[in-house]
Amino acid sequence: MRTAVPALALALVLAPSAAAQQNPFKLPRNHGSLQVDYAFAGNVQGTGQRIVSGDRILDHQTTTGKFFGKTSTQDTWTLITPDSMYSVDLVKKTGMRSANMLPAMAKAYDGLDGAGKARLHQNMQDMSQMISRAFGTGTIVTGEKGETRTYAGEKCEERTFGSFSICTMQGAAGVPLHVSGSLFCVDFEQTATAVSRAAPPASAFEPPAGVAFRESPMVNADSLARGYVTYLASQELSDSLAKAKEQMAAAPANGTATGTGGAGQPARQPTAEERAQARQACEALKNFDLGKAMGDATNRVVGDAVKEALKEKQNQVESGAKEKIKGLIRRPHF
Repeated sequence: MRTAVPALALALVLAPSAAAQQNPFKLPRNHGSLQVDYAFAGNVQGTGQRIVSGDRILDHQTTTGKFFGKTSTQDTWTLITPDSMYSVDLVKKTGMRSANMLPAMAKAYDGLDGAGKARLHQNMQDMSQMISRAFGTGTIVTGEKGETRTYAGEKCEERTFGSFSICTMQGAAGVPLHVSGSLFCVDFEQTATAVSRAAPPASAFEPPAGVAFRESPMVNADSLARGYVTYLASQELSDSLAKAKEQMAAAPANGTATGTGGAGQPARQPTAEERAQARQACEALKNFDLGKAMGDATNRVVGDAVKEALKEKQNQVESGAKEKIKGLIRRPHF
């Protein structure tokens, strides 16, 4: 879950730039300041806040969700500056600082020739399509433009990416007013409840008190960014993606709601009954206490092993006693 979702989120963020043949790592700079308060609903509930001031972006989210029968609360604080990324777990009071890779990746992209840039965009689109097919989310390359909506008194342009819809605030790049979707049995909704354009106080960007940051064990950011961007623009990746697409196209439809439909054929849409069954399975999965089940299974295995060991020991004792008795009783000689 934690691996898949970030991969899909990355595709959603970078896909529009990839389709428009722009530098996908150079995010637009917001002018002025903005503060947005959020409410989370669905299987993840809580509150959040995003503060944008020039080239600094601060996110604070406090959420509670139930997965595999366990309810967990997360309280996170994240700050992105032009050169660094700070992430804090406010529950554990731990923090990490790492280099902000996007500027270095944007610089590496600018250093590519025309063919390399074109190949990078094509590779990113191919990867986005493969991710969307794997997750059953439809196309996430360009998105379908929807209506202009209003949240917290501000207008936003809605786009649909498969099972996700994102409504981005007009004139504020990277600031969503509404996000909703469903992935891996998790229903997610984030809605802006208040928007302020007032300049935030300087203290808003100060690290939380009582948190000691440790440095991410990362090599030189520039060299790492060059290596990553070079690989994304490589013919080697193009060939690998082409082979993977051929294999996916050749795979026969499995006849289920998640089937690909075969080469060149769209996936079959699930029926209402199948959607209801999937929803019922999701609810059962979310309420299933995986920790207790694993603990019970472990206890049974350990208990059975102990019983077998005791039984074997008892057999050895009984066998030894019989041999000892046999040694005491000798056949008479006539």
